Amino acid sequence: MRRGITAVVAHDDAVTPGLITEHVPGGAEIQVVEVVGTLFPPTDALKRSDADLLIVGCREGSDEGLALLDWWNSARPGRPSVVFCPSSNNGFVEEAFSVGADDLIVLEAGPDVSEYARRHVEFSLRKAIARNSTPSEQSTDVGKIVCVLGPKGGIGKTITACNLAVALAQAGKQTVLVDLDLQFGDVALSLGLTPETTSFDLAVSGGSLDSEKLDAFLLQHGSGLRVLAAPARPDQAASVTPEFIADVYALLRDEYDFIIVDTPPAFTPEVITTIDGSSYVCMVGMLDALSLKNTRLGMETLDLMGYDPDRVRVVLNRANTSVGITRNDVVSILGRTPDVLVPSHRDIARSVNEGAPVVISQRRSEAARSFEGLAGLFTQMPAVGASTQRKGRVLMRRGKI
Repeated sequence: MRRGITAVVAHDDAVTPGLITEHVPGGAEIQVVEVVGTLFPPTDALKRSDADLLIVGCREGSDEGLALLDWWNSARPGRPSVVFCPSSNNGFVEEAFSVGADDLIVLEAGPDVSEYARRHVEFSLRKAIARNSTPSEQSTDVGKIVCVLGPKGGIGKTITACNLAVALAQAGKQTVLVDLDLQFGDVALSLGLTPETTSFDLAVSGGSLDSEKLDAFLLQHGSGLRVLAAPARPDQAASVTPEFIADVYALLRDEYDFIIVDTPPAFTPEVITTIDGSSYVCMVGMLDALSLKNTRLGMETLDLMGYDPDRVRVVLNRANTSVGITRNDVVSILGRTPDVLVPSHRDIARSVNEGAPVVISQRRSEAARSFEGLAGLFTQMPAVGASTQRKGRVLMRRGKI
């Protein structure tokens, strides 16, 4: 059973305590232990509080709210703060983050708050707690999660994820590949597998989730790679929630050396959950101006989320294509040199059609060597705990991503 969370609430007259508590799930999950009807300066109750987190309910642009967030961040390091606001704009979001807020939630008008809103509030508060856990609480003696991102479709992201995962498996690493493109994932097709079970089947199977049960839903590839396939139909995607995905990752990290996650070309809640829990990000781009622009935007988004750039590796597909873009142009657009260059070759497209990654079907090819080199980069990188970046959830909700 997950431990309960204790919260202290401070609010101004723009947000009633009743509206705040209506958004917070009741019971043992989250317990509001103190409600203070003023913001700054902090009251004695706030100064004495040993709560897990602070909820600040305030009007948009509140100077007192920002001052309280700043004080809490200094007085209670490692204990998150979340803003509840009737409305907001990106300017206030940035100000709140600059003084230490972990998230900002736009309140429903009430009085009847939807169950959907309550679930998202609980998820946001738990993510804020997780992001602020100390290094001693984040074990490094677990599998590495590599989140494969590609902000633009059709750039070879799935090909990269499949070849990376197979290369790691062939190198003797216990590896599992998760298809997180929940509506249109085709990892199984790319690997020549026919999925009898998918993440949807696992999510709706009922009962508790443990390693033995999870293993029964993983597909077996000839390389030794295990695969958690995407749902068979787009309408099944809603059953695979971010909370469920986080539980799956926790189990996989105890059993595997590497968890490779292929993602859709968007920063969905599931993708943000994966980034939050990842050890590294593999950003995939392609040698054309639009793709390079979107790759740069993707890296800027990671930067806004506080993700350590030293834990990002950049793969450039079709790197030998003659399209009028020089290597210097690539570095100028991306702001960094790609770590791995994968050449364009007909064997790559053929490998997809045949369901046989090039690291198996064309192992001596330059493309295969590039993917094996990418696998080598990740095996050489030091083990780290889950990411401690902030801001991901609110960036998604406020339209920045």
